[in-house]
Amino acid sequence: MQPRLPAAALAAALMAVLSTVAAAQADRPRDPLAAPLVQPAPAGPLGEREVTLANRSPLPITEAYVSPTSAEAWGDDRLGEAVLEPGRTLRLRLGRLRDCAFDVLVIYQDSSREERPAQNLCRNRQVAFDGKARTQPPVAQQVHQLLLANGSGRAIQQVFVSAADAPDWGADLLPRAISVGEHGTISFRGGCTVDIRVVFENRAAEERRGVDLCRRASLSIEPGWTTTDELPSPPA
Repeated sequence: MQPRLPAAALAAALMAVLSTVAAAQADRPRDPLAAPLVQPAPAGPLGEREVTLANRSPLPITEAYVSPTSAEAWGDDRLGEAVLEPGRTLRLRLGRLRDCAFDVLVIYQDSSREERPAQNLCRNRQVAFDGKARTQPPVAQQVHQLLLANGSGRAIQQVFVSAADAPDWGADLLPRAISVGEHGTISFRGGCTVDIRVVFENRAAEERRGVDLCRRASLSIEPGWTTTDELPSPPA
């Protein structure tokens, strides 16, 4: 049996061990790939929260998301139909909250995005974006714009775009009908290769499969596609 150490000697030995561990921790280099530690602002008194977005980048901002740092989701786009042009500012009211720390995300017209995490809106109510830290989203989240020319004999009433493996066509993307000989533009968020379905005023529909929206910015709707009288199911 090992002899028991006196209390004073045991305490001295324990302090020596702790000092050695602390020194080793202090000398350990920080991982250069690790994300910086951001200390969120503590909660403040209940009050109206707001933020002013300043666009100091050369690109228009088309979407903006602001949520408490503690939240798990971004929530709704706070710009709606508005666009924050370069050099302009916009004040957003966030509601009556206790949170002070907020994450702010903006999406530019070219689908790139820039984020400002853990902003203390109780202390500073303006968040500026200069575009220097913007990143491109995954291909599946990119926004594509497609110009449609109606070269058929009937007005186009609806246009549906979806990935080839999607379970349904989704929502109608056409903002207004395209008359014969006219053209219109639709926007689609997703991958490059899609299927397109066009519904005419007589309820007939034509489809084209495997259209690459990353290589094609326009499409002429001509007779000769697969024609059917079946209408797409309305979105749920």
